[in-house]
Amino acid sequence: MAPLALVTRVAHVTHVTLVTLITLITLVTHVTRLKRRLSLLTLASCLTLGITPAAAQTPDDDAAHSAGASDYALLCAGCHEGALLEAPQRSALALFSPARIVESLESGIMATQGMPLTRAKKRDVAFFLTGKRVDETASQVMTFACDSPLSNGTALDQPPLWNGWGAGINNSRHQFNETLLTPDNVSELSLDWAFAFPEATRSRSQPLVTPQAVFIGSQEGVVYALDSANGCPIWTYDAEAEVRSAVILDLDEQGKPETLLFGDFGANAHAVDAQTGELRWKTSVHEHRLATITGATAVADGILVVPVSSLEIIAASRNEYSCCSFRGAVVGLSIATGEILWTHYTTPPPQPTSKNRLGTQMQGPSGAPVWSGITIDTKRSLVYATTGENYSSPATKTSDAVIAIDLYTGERHWVRQVTTNDAWNGACSTGGFNCPEEKGPDFDFGAAALLIESKSGQDLLVVGQKSGMVYALDPDADGELLWETRAGSGGTMGGIHYGMSSDGDGLFVGVSDLPTKNPYNVGEGQPGIHRLDLASGAIEWRNLLPNVCGETKFLCFQGISAAVSSSPGLVFAGGLDGMLRAFDAESGAILWETNTVQEYGDINGVRGFGGAIEADGPVIAGGSVYITSGYEKWGEQPGNMLLVYSIKK
Repeated sequence: MAPLALVTRVAHVTHVTLVTLITLITLVTHVTRLKRRLSLLTLASCLTLGITPAAAQTPDDDAAHSAGASDYALLCAGCHEGALLEAPQRSALALFSPARIVESLESGIMATQGMPLTRAKKRDVAFFLTGKRVDETASQVMTFACDSPLSNGTALDQPPLWNGWGAGINNSRHQFNETLLTPDNVSELSLDWAFAFPEATRSRSQPLVTPQAVFIGSQEGVVYALDSANGCPIWTYDAEAEVRSAVILDLDEQGKPETLLFGDFGANAHAVDAQTGELRWKTSVHEHRLATITGATAVADGILVVPVSSLEIIAASRNEYSCCSFRGAVVGLSIATGEILWTHYTTPPPQPTSKNRLGTQMQGPSGAPVWSGITIDTKRSLVYATTGENYSSPATKTSDAVIAIDLYTGERHWVRQVTTNDAWNGACSTGGFNCPEEKGPDFDFGAAALLIESKSGQDLLVVGQKSGMVYALDPDADGELLWETRAGSGGTMGGIHYGMSSDGDGLFVGVSDLPTKNPYNVGEGQPGIHRLDLASGAIEWRNLLPNVCGETKFLCFQGISAAVSSSPGLVFAGGLDGMLRAFDAESGAILWETNTVQEYGDINGVRGFGGAIEADGPVIAGGSVYITSGYEKWGEQPGNMLLVYSIKK
């Protein structure tokens, strides 16, 4: 059973006897993955007292530490000591559980690096990094009084306030119905309650909020239904792989929550009963062994649309790896059955090309992954997907592009590419042999498209790119370019990284512009928030944010990589520095701010700590602002928090 993280109710918390749950986190745990669906009664029945003391250092420990250090230096240090920006720093790896490191080397994101290692050697690497052995690591769980009636079977019968990635399938990320938060009172926001995810160093699943419940995934692979009033657990579901994407609700004929839908890091789509957390179906959506789902799914007319990306961009950094064979995809499934209705691949099947300097056979074309969220246009029966770079030569016309796909057949209607010849993979950062001859700028799309009706009544399809460019396309003219504006200088982490927001008049653009020495960057960095006129693309104001990082062992920068959100009169954005801010939508002035990089105490026996805000944007719902904090990749500040800010009544 999975330890449930304690929800800290910042006001009016009534603690009961603190107890500890000893849960062996072993490799076997990750194989068997016992059902984690816990009610508070089940949790209480499992509690035991006492903590297992740390094992004394022995000659065997010394040998394992030495062996792990050697293998880490040979296979891992090249990336984790700074060569590959995306890799977590070694100091962040020390916060991982040893079981997670072993799992990553066996079947996760580092599986290709772990191929030369025996299971024992993988455990030695984990021991070297964490100072703990897999079979000696226990999770501590404490509990307190939670009197949520929803855990007793009360029906979740209210529709979502914020559903999916963009508060709707058009991905505007604007909360049109928010009336409780205004520019006049937003300065009164304070921390209401918090939830710390166990066994986590990042929080990357954006919450879905109804008046009754908050649904959210986790790095550990557990999806939680929490009471929206206090964060008490209602049910949990074990997806058996990390859930990075925002979850989405499909409603029944009465408009009540029926099915919770999402993708996992193993490229499986899940349908779960929204009332109970019981699995309805689970479908593998791609044949490639390194396929994954990081972008948010979307639903329309009984169809679940799933974006598919992959880890091959990292595997390509190994000279022995035959790069590359994955091709990006968008998949349509039946919500009722999980049956795959159609698959749209973004590139043709790969063919053998040349051999690299080691003699490894290369393949292409490949890549053009879809790691952003899906946008659905019900008026035109189209799905819009934004793509990433090609992984290998030859570059195609479908990378760094917007692709319009038929919702019902999966057929391609049109493609609008904005950057040509962008073939790139992890080998380009490490000097590896698999870097494509194009060695492109790595200016893929990480942000979903916004389908917005302007004040004049015209529909615009607006996309922001890691290059720092914003484009407005005409959905009625096969994506014809209407305007383009440079908001930032661009970079490996943006530019525009995860998403923008629009109220139909202004377009609110977060710019990261983290200095990465990318030779394709243009001009000075513009890290901060920018408002563009939606009709023309003209920049109406900029707020370039101050650097408040101070001394830290982790990467810290004031840029906005995470998606931006808005409500009437307000814009909310979280920064790579962990700052969460509210801006005046008309002037760009900062009206409220808080630093999420702090300790939140022992939450349910789980140390709660905030960090960088990298991907998921703020969720504005019912007078509260929900944000995840913590992201250990790119050398950033780890964290494991869901934080909820409200105005005290």
